[in-house]
Amino acid sequence: MKGMTAPILIVFLNVCLLVCGQIVWKIALNRTPLTGIHNLGTVLMQPYILVGCLLYGIATVIWFYALSRFDLSRVYPLQSIAYVLGALFGWLVLKETFTSSQWLGLLFLVGGAFLLAR
Repeated sequence: MKGMTAPILIVFLNVCLLVCGQIVWKIALNRTPLTGIHNLGTVLMQPYILVGCLLYGIATVIWFYALSRFDLSRVYPLQSIAYVLGALFGWLVLKETFTSSQWLGLLFLVGGAFLLAR
């Protein structure tokens, strides 16, 4: 893969894993909210919390690979796509509401990330 294709694909995989980790954490916390230190152990031992941690671990290894191969100034802006995917999944999967200004903000994030990564 030449140019920015390889970094974009590697960072996109990293971002997808991070977002999936956040989604499973949100699902777990919707089921058993963290209400204080007294139920922290119960929350942390939920299967979805543990799966989210595994996804974050894999994403971190992929990020290490990206950092070892590509310029930080080119790949780091692409991480902001996680905000976009997270918001979209919140809207699609978790049925969260979105304002027009939030949609506009996501559009600016996408445009800015790709301009910085060029």
